Amino acid sequence: MKIRELVSVNDEVLDAFRNLIPLLSPSSALPSRKDLETIVNSNNTKLFIAEEGNDIIGTLTLVFNKIPTGEKAWIEDVVVDNSARGKGVGKSLTQFAIDYAINRGINKIDLTSSPERIAANNLYQKLGFKKRVTNVYRYFNNK
Repeated sequence: MKIRELVSVNDEVLDAFRNLIPLLSPSSALPSRKDLETIVNSNNTKLFIAEEGNDIIGTLTLVFNKIPTGEKAWIEDVVVDNSARGKGVGKSLTQFAIDYAINRGINKIDLTSSPERIAANNLYQKLGFKKRVTNVYRYFNNK
């Protein structure tokens, strides 16, 4: 397995994301080629992929935020193909993102995970993430 930063979008990448995103969020719209290209070309967002042979078997998004209290990173949209679960793909993607952020001088990396994702929550804690006592809110514009 190889982990790398995605630097361009081709048909194989687009197909992989169209297969992976519904595993993470079945109600989310699938990303278009333009959506993925915008992310790949962003200075503040990095897409990492896990590959086995010629297949993309997982992805993770790392988002950088510069705010008055310092620079932080958020890990988002970690998803691994069903056929590759339990093989360390999520761990490798997450560790790659941690290392990438630390090399960029980031000391605070946040993520959220649904409580029912027991294996993912255990993994994040094993990698050194500490559960925070906070409320997470989301606003939906239903107009």
